[in-house]
Amino acid sequence: MASGGTNRGVRAGGASNDALPKVMLCITEDWFALSHFKPLIRALVGITRELVVVTRSSGRVAEIEALGARVVELDYLRSTAHPLKVWQAARALRKIIGFEKPNCIHLVALKPIVTGAMALAANRQPSVAIHLTGLGLLSIASTPREKVVRRIATAAVRTLLRRPRSWLFVENEDDLAVITKQAAAAAAHVTVLGGAGVDPDVFSSQPPPANDPPTVAFVGRMIRSKGVDTLVEAARLAQSSGTSLRLELYGKIDHGNPEAFTEAEIRVWESNSLTRWHGHVDDVRQVWSRSDIFVMAPLGGEGMPRAMLEAASCGRPLIVTDVPGCRTFVRNGVEGFVVPTADPQALADAIRQLATDPHLRARMGAAARERVLSAFTEAHVMTDVTRAYEALRRL
Repeated sequence: MASGGTNRGVRAGGASNDALPKVMLCITEDWFALSHFKPLIRALVGITRELVVVTRSSGRVAEIEALGARVVELDYLRSTAHPLKVWQAARALRKIIGFEKPNCIHLVALKPIVTGAMALAANRQPSVAIHLTGLGLLSIASTPREKVVRRIATAAVRTLLRRPRSWLFVENEDDLAVITKQAAAAAAHVTVLGGAGVDPDVFSSQPPPANDPPTVAFVGRMIRSKGVDTLVEAARLAQSSGTSLRLELYGKIDHGNPEAFTEAEIRVWESNSLTRWHGHVDDVRQVWSRSDIFVMAPLGGEGMPRAMLEAASCGRPLIVTDVPGCRTFVRNGVEGFVVPTADPQALADAIRQLATDPHLRARMGAAARERVLSAFTEAHVMTDVTRAYEALRRL
């Protein structure tokens, strides 16, 4: 819930006189804003006189303020889909909107989108940007509860897109096709972003490490939809067939996510000498300076995984599953390999090919770096966001 509607920090002016007076960016967690959306925040700071970020604080609010935004704290209660809790979060957001009176509200990911749709039900004034970072339960819902959540989320997207002034941001064409079908999106009011973007100077090309055996690395949250258990089994299969390798897992247990693996489950994976879990890592560049291969085996719901872009920017070859976002970036046989979902043997075969061929790793890693430079940098994202807002103002 909103912590007293407390506003913290004031941005020094920098936008032009014809900039939007105020944009409100709604995003679940301050750490998520900082890990993925610094380019978005910088773009919005440049086109508005005041950017208000509505997020839950984990102690990193000052870092957002340093980018030029003002923060209002709100707990979106992302770990629950209970109707009463969702309504409480929406009521708190409605109060914040009423006090701040933004000209545009930018809703990032499904929880703020659903909460925002409810909060704006009787308010037709602000423009709205709907920013999908992957479809999540919109694409991979299987249980009855998940299917109910999917219907609610689809209705929220549809409602927001029917507003007089709305814009849709997605991270791949597959997601756009699903939303166009499910929620009747206005195709003319869409921007397909290259994910969150990476800075290729920060994530610079790294020379191949001299690992013997090669190191396969995963970076991401320890949740089931990321397919971490499939990756662990694939690594075991590859090793049992005679391929020497190490598997390194980097990422925290996302306690706010009902899909999270427990620490006990992860420690079982570590019971063999092949797999090691490091938890959260502050500087991902260190991972790629000492790792040979990036592997990610999601079941679906991805937008454009930032971890994949970071590894590619560092010149590492990629193995991913055939899901939206991943297959958008990785062209099978060029930047790496694309394998079927939930198929440990196919994943093991791809790992074996790269683990046993350093020249192939080098060639695919160089191609992955060039792919990032072509359309997936922070500069690309900032340009696309700025152009979209210019068009949104003319609606």
